[in-house]
Amino acid sequence: MPNTQQELLNKIDFFQSQEGILVGTVFLAVLWLILVLLDKYGRRIGPLVARSIRRPLLLGFSSALYLGWLLHLLEVQAKALLPIKSSAVSTALVVVALGWATINLGRALLLQSNRIQLWLKVEDPRDEAMLTTLLDRVFTIGVIVLTIAALMVTFGVSTAAVGALLGGAGIGLGFGTQQISQNFLAGFMLFFTRPFSEGDWISVSSFDDGTVEKIGWYHTRIRTFDRRPLYIPNSIFATTPIENPGRMYNRRIKASISLRYEDLPRIEAITKNVRSLLLNHPDIDQKQSILVNFNEWDSSSINMMVYCFTKTTVWKDWLDIQQEVFLQIADIVQKAGGDFAFNCTTLYPAPNLNDDNPISRLGEDLKSNRSLL
Repeated sequence: MPNTQQELLNKIDFFQSQEGILVGTVFLAVLWLILVLLDKYGRRIGPLVARSIRRPLLLGFSSALYLGWLLHLLEVQAKALLPIKSSAVSTALVVVALGWATINLGRALLLQSNRIQLWLKVEDPRDEAMLTTLLDRVFTIGVIVLTIAALMVTFGVSTAAVGALLGGAGIGLGFGTQQISQNFLAGFMLFFTRPFSEGDWISVSSFDDGTVEKIGWYHTRIRTFDRRPLYIPNSIFATTPIENPGRMYNRRIKASISLRYEDLPRIEAITKNVRSLLLNHPDIDQKQSILVNFNEWDSSSINMMVYCFTKTTVWKDWLDIQQEVFLQIADIVQKAGGDFAFNCTTLYPAPNLNDDNPISRLGEDLKSNRSLL
């Protein structure tokens, strides 16, 4: 056993004696008094530190002191019944208490300290929350690993063996829990690359669209538009394209408006008026492309393309603006004497046929019927 470890255990043995119990009790009382005064009269970070470490330190140290003393009494009376030394148990409790206090203190500083938030320098509050959560997870995992290593050393395992064991355990867990590891690492990737944040509306292939509620260690929870929770493993985001409509700069209005072939003489005036409408509309982004053109000969119509972008990205507002634009376009078409086409079939009689020809009479009947319609 290393000399440093032996010296530490010797000090722990002192606190298991009668004099040590008295000294330890006084130490606990002084520690409690200091933390109470720091919580009550401290400024800025003082109360935060006191509230974070008070419970784990007082509970852990008192357990190590009094439980170690009781185990020492049993050890003296019946050594064969106690395979683990009382000093090792007390040391382990102290290590656990220090690890617990460190986790609480680090988490409190990350979540509540203004200095930490200024150091992060993240403008978006949602991105700041994601980064804070990531740092909290990394810090917690690091402290837990170090605490476990310290406990192993406390119970007599050499530091070389601890290092080899942790390394082998990491490799074994990586191969044995490959899917879990992929999701876990993909979760870290989401924090660093930040393709979306909590509160964003995203679209993922083969999944319903929804709003991101929480980015977890293993999966991300999305609330779909029909209000159902959808849990997507984080590894999906590493191999699947992600569309984030919540971060779009504009929303697009794109329509193909079908007019009658009879409106060919009016199509030029209609396109100019519609283009003028969009160029002067207060809700249309003039910095983006605005296109209004006669662009297609269809089987039963001539088609006019309308292409522009709104300034808003809010879906509801975009729908209202699109409806307003469509109604104004309809008004322009009707004022120009045009009308909208629909799928139909027109029969024309062959020319230069006698009136007595049955085919000619059929054509006249069709024409008269169409005029009636």
